[in-house]
Amino acid sequence: MKPANSRTQKVKDRQKGAVAVEFAMMLPLLGILLLGGMEVGSIVRDYTVLKNAAREGARFSANPANQISLSQNSSTTLQTIQNRVVAYLQNENITEAAGNVTVDQAYPVQIGALTVMGSHVTVTYNRSLIFPGVTSLIPSLGTLQLTGDAVFRNFY
Repeated sequence: MKPANSRTQKVKDRQKGAVAVEFAMMLPLLGILLLGGMEVGSIVRDYTVLKNAAREGARFSANPANQISLSQNSSTTLQTIQNRVVAYLQNENITEAAGNVTVDQAYPVQIGALTVMGSHVTVTYNRSLIFPGVTSLIPSLGTLQLTGDAVFRNFY
């Protein structure tokens, strides 16, 4: 067996050191990309939950039993629809007040040449970032306002 050349060994040691330095330089960038991806994924999830909550509220509002204009107590009917949306959001760990849920049961829906009335529900949510250290770098990213809305044709 041939003994290892000391010159070849020194070149290999230098290459190992260069790899370690390159890794140390890239590690923060990879960490930022990972955390950014997690943040964007969380925002997309919350937006999807808002859209689904609005859809649930619009579907509930479109039922004849929930028609605000014909109910005995219109504010109670409106509150029931809003509470349905808030309960959906709470099941998904999003806390939002009923005041941020708007319901319009006289929303025009175009179906071919025919215009019918539908229920339009909008949910507005101010979401803070998961990693608050980003806001010290970019102050305008303190909170994001997400809006989910949906329309269902009324069944009355």
